[in-house]
Amino acid sequence: MKKSVEREWKHVFCHVCPSHCARKVAVEDGKIVAVEPDPESGYASAKCVYNKSEIMKEVCTHPDRLKFPQKRLGPKGSGKWKRISWDEALDTIAKKILKYKADFGPDSLAMILGEPKEMEFAFAQRFASAFGTANTVTPGNY
Repeated sequence: MKKSVEREWKHVFCHVCPSHCARKVAVEDGKIVAVEPDPESGYASAKCVYNKSEIMKEVCTHPDRLKFPQKRLGPKGSGKWKRISWDEALDTIAKKILKYKADFGPDSLAMILGEPKEMEFAFAQRFASAFGTANTVTPGNY
């Protein structure tokens, strides 16, 4: 007899276009099985002509999706990668940006955000301020 799988609804924002419509996703066995507008959220939820957010199901389960940091082995384009820990990845990034800051000044770093939602822009602005750069860029007028 097949075990009954419980459906859990999560509140999210669609990442497909700049409208970032509020959505509800149904999750079963750790996978998105349904996507619906979320008009009760208080956020815009019906700007899409059709439900573009249906792609979230594929994005989350695509076999080529990266789920952990990787370090390139060999020259660019060789396609050789090694899985590394989050600590190693963050240490590598920190070391590089601190070297750029020491060699070229803090404005050598630019914080470039795709389409920030909720607090992402505030966190990026705070990081940029603490680092000492005025360069924070988004495609919108934030």
